Amino acid sequence: MLTLNYGIEINADAKTVWKILTESDNYQRWAKAFSPQSQFEGNWNEGEDMLFFDPSLGGTRACIDKIVKNQSIEYHHVGIFFPEHLQDIDSDVADKWIGSSEEFYISELESSVVLQVTVKTHPDFVSMFNNGWEKALPMFKELCEE
Repeated sequence: MLTLNYGIEINADAKTVWKILTESDNYQRWAKAFSPQSQFEGNWNEGEDMLFFDPSLGGTRACIDKIVKNQSIEYHHVGIFFPEHLQDIDSDVADKWIGSSEEFYISELESSVVLQVTVKTHPDFVSMFNNGWEKALPMFKELCEE
């Protein structure tokens, strides 16, 4: 696994950043940088599964490892699925994806916050994450600063 780091300073408070990160309508507005109809299903609670997906492309199932409201989210991926919601845990792609993780940290500064994203992933997915976060972070910042 490779570790990738992304970050952006945002002129907003931690509560606003948390809201943009975790509320479904807001998530869809910035996560479209990864896929046009990006969305999630689930509750942001430790030990629970979340589905991150595009209805026309499929997605991933992740398990939340740790969550501290307005501060951090950590989860790891446990499977992928197709648009028909057929789970895949056995293919070569699934084997490379399962075990990857994402961590989000919100750090307060004097009059702004920094959102730090850390991704641990297989080399095959580096380009996807680099391209996605390059587009998503400016969109995320704009939503937070509205």
